[in-house]
Amino acid sequence: MAEKDLSQLSNKKLKKLIADTEEMLVLMKEELEARELRSQHEEVEHLEEHMDEAEHRLGNLKTFLTALFQEMKKR
Repeated sequence: MAEKDLSQLSNKKLKKLIADTEEMLVLMKEELEARELRSQHEEVEHLEEHMDEAEHRLGNLKTFLTALFQEMKKR
């Protein structure tokens, strides 16, 4: 709505528009919070998978380092 349009509104209509806008802002904030909370829950649900993958990679690293050190000792 253009500034000119706002200047043409009665005080009553302008107050109604402000109230509607504030209500919509509250609803949008609630939606954003709900989305962020869902996202956090999804990450927590996948945390075990992430930990399993990290353990697997750490195991691979340990195997590699053990082999490397054994090879270095031979020389």
